[in-house]
Amino acid sequence: MICKTKNIYLLFLIISTQFKVFGDSFFLGSSECKSCHLEEYQSWQQSDHFKAMQAPTAEFVLGDFNNKTVEFHKIKTRFFKDKNQFLINTVGKDGKPETYPVQYTFGHYPLQQYILDIGNGHLQAFNVAWDSRPKSEGGQRWYHLQPDENISPEHPFFWAGHFQNWNTRCADCHSTNVIRGYNPQQMSYHTQFSEINVACEACHGPGSAHVKLANAGQLTPDNLALAFTKDVKVNWTWAKDDPIANPDDTRPTQHIDMCGGCHSRRMLLEDIEVGASYHNQYRLELLTENTYFDDGQIQDEVFVLGSFLQSKMHQNGVTCQNCHNPHSGQLVAQGNALCAQCHAANVFDTPEHHHHPIDSKGAECVSCHMPTRTYMGVDDRRDHSFKVPHPDVAGPDKPNACTNCHQDKDNHWAAQSLAKWSVNTVQLDWVKANKLARHQDASAVNQIAASANNQTFPAIIRATLYQSLAAFPSQQSLQAAQIGLQDNNPLVRRSAVSGLIGFPAQYRWQLLEPLLKDKNTSVRFEVAATLLDVVGSLPSSAQTKVADLIDEYEAILKLSEEAPSTLVALANLAMQKGNLKLAEHYYQTALKITPEYIPALLNLADIYRSQGLVEKEQSLIQGALEFMPEASSVQHAYGLFLIRSKQYNQSIPYLKAAATLPDAQPRYAYVYAVALDNVMQTSRAIEALKVANQRWPNQYDLLATQILFMEKVGLTAYISEPLAQLAKIAPNAPQVQQWLRQYMK
Repeated sequence: MICKTKNIYLLFLIISTQFKVFGDSFFLGSSECKSCHLEEYQSWQQSDHFKAMQAPTAEFVLGDFNNKTVEFHKIKTRFFKDKNQFLINTVGKDGKPETYPVQYTFGHYPLQQYILDIGNGHLQAFNVAWDSRPKSEGGQRWYHLQPDENISPEHPFFWAGHFQNWNTRCADCHSTNVIRGYNPQQMSYHTQFSEINVACEACHGPGSAHVKLANAGQLTPDNLALAFTKDVKVNWTWAKDDPIANPDDTRPTQHIDMCGGCHSRRMLLEDIEVGASYHNQYRLELLTENTYFDDGQIQDEVFVLGSFLQSKMHQNGVTCQNCHNPHSGQLVAQGNALCAQCHAANVFDTPEHHHHPIDSKGAECVSCHMPTRTYMGVDDRRDHSFKVPHPDVAGPDKPNACTNCHQDKDNHWAAQSLAKWSVNTVQLDWVKANKLARHQDASAVNQIAASANNQTFPAIIRATLYQSLAAFPSQQSLQAAQIGLQDNNPLVRRSAVSGLIGFPAQYRWQLLEPLLKDKNTSVRFEVAATLLDVVGSLPSSAQTKVADLIDEYEAILKLSEEAPSTLVALANLAMQKGNLKLAEHYYQTALKITPEYIPALLNLADIYRSQGLVEKEQSLIQGALEFMPEASSVQHAYGLFLIRSKQYNQSIPYLKAAATLPDAQPRYAYVYAVALDNVMQTSRAIEALKVANQRWPNQYDLLATQILFMEKVGLTAYISEPLAQLAKIAPNAPQVQQWLRQYMK
């Protein structure tokens, strides 16, 4: 195997300081690949990867720049050209109109955005996008990516703000070999990349060593000097009378390592190195609330991997490349033929299976098993968990494959139809457990723990349940965590670690000390985060042992020091180290980047409260209230501020909002009830606790407080109901035993 690429190795050695170096290798350019890999190169040129980002030329700009003016959110924007330059005139962060040259195109279908330079190296993805779909499908128009938000220069999603910043939120996955070049002192970027788009070396790794071997005639199939060549081959066989092909014992992970980094919602743990283990480089977002629905279906933008890891396909060895050509991005077969690679068409591609007319939309495998959800206004993305439809458990806002098409029907009709067809839609145990966990039902600990420990469930599901056990510190959750800490999968170990956060220091240290040097970065990061708030109470010998891990934790955070969430984490770390001044600096920096970032506002207010700076505290909380009145944490914070100011009656509306908003917590309901009692409204407090008990069943504090207040107003005849619930979750608690003797004779 001889590569005919010209010997440019010495040339690149001269300029290699511009590129990230791995050992003796560094990145070249995709054009150097085409002499040997012409077919793949040509296929790549037609792909989404090639069009992920480009120079703004007539060839690549799809939008209407013929002096077109549009208005969204009372902001006028004009798209026009001057000679060969594409320009956008719109309101900047200072609220004044300005003209910005388009620096790059960003994406191409079904929408295209444009990257603008606002100075200091900050490149921003403009959020008035071009709908590049055909006009017959509603496309060929400008539209705003946040049509339902009241977008202004002060809004978090204004185009010139942090959340639209290309350097930190987009670049890694839209260009090759990105070096962000962030300067935290100047809050500036000097971002570089070896190629403008997702090119060959984004997936195969630096190519200089490959070229060197080729020029020396030393390339062999086993020595290509690339980080990634092709997936380990999986042999699929059809057993007699089995309509589904089965794999051999091979379970390759390379495709997760290669594709997963850009096709997942995650946090960066180390500088990206092509071909390195995914879980060493990234902290994957689990199936958390507001990100996934409680049955694991996609909700927010999660970019495929988290849903695919739930699937039977992944469990059985299916890889990305079984369905997708990695160079063109296209499917390897069209329609149901794609699924028929492993699922016998004479069994599954029939009306007896799908119960729809042949060649209809409903007869397509993906219609039932990969329902779509629309993001960014026009981008329909398919769920890759390949689930059987469950309309019997679907909520009004949850995707349901049946009613996606039959929009004149409801979930009850869909469930009845599936029952008539004898489709097995029995709700899985883990879904039941996850629902209870999201309601923080303390009586469900055993159920959650059992599913978390169930080795037949995919690792991401088990990890999600282990993480949820953090809300229920108990003997059962402790025992479950001990099992999870021994798991072979780093995703499970990491989440079992996080499930210990509610336990006293000695328990955490005893269980986590063996993991201080875990071979996986994501696990070590979680160990540091879980020990952080108790390090100071550990023996000095333990503090010495954990010091290096805390340093690693801090270094990981500093990889994304321009993110407000990371700055808050760094501030919290500084607080744990007793460096109040540094913590204040980090919070203030976060607010310079995003003035309306709620965690920074509230945490900085706490610092000012501890220093007795009441006016500064009040100003920050009121600012948070103005920015995000729909946040329960903000309403709660202001309610507590009023209580500390002895404005007890004035605090009630804010504490009520905190207890009843969609993102409320049981603790907020408890505080609201206590506040009502303090202003002589105990009967209202009891009613509020009843409502809270329905929303968060089996909460000890809510039930116990309800009984105390019922005793206070003489409603002892009605105590048996909350007491019966309390006895189920804490039968041996001394107070519960006393009440049982008193009221349940």
